[in-house]
Amino acid sequence: MSKKTDILDAIVAILENVSSLKSVNWEKVKIVADDFKEYELPAAQLFSGGETIIHEQGRARKTWTLHLEVMLKQSTSGIVNQRQLYDLEHEIELALWENPQLGIPGVIDLRYVSNEQDLHLLDPIYYTRINFEARYYSPLVGEC
Repeated sequence: MSKKTDILDAIVAILENVSSLKSVNWEKVKIVADDFKEYELPAAQLFSGGETIIHEQGRARKTWTLHLEVMLKQSTSGIVNQRQLYDLEHEIELALWENPQLGIPGVIDLRYVSNEQDLHLLDPIYYTRINFEARYYSPLVGEC
């Protein structure tokens, strides 16, 4: 298994404990907001934003940009508002940065980069995107 798979699996395990989320995925990212079913929301999905690599003696130090997209949907049972979005974003951030090394050997940390919210573009689906980096060492040969 690759270090990337280990990192994503660890992040999903953390996010599955965030009680406000009903589904978390990285293996099959949904491109269109309408692909989310009502029972899946609020949902979170992870996808890559690219990676930079610095070669060091016998290993590579990698910085992998990840995007965590969180979707909420306004329904007849409730109205989605900015407060809910910020509160859910905060809950996710606390969970992720409680153990920024994810318990994985070679992982340096998760580093928060930025976020963005949208309450109107995809109406009735609203999202927040949390952008962060997973920094880790990877062997060029053998194990770290």
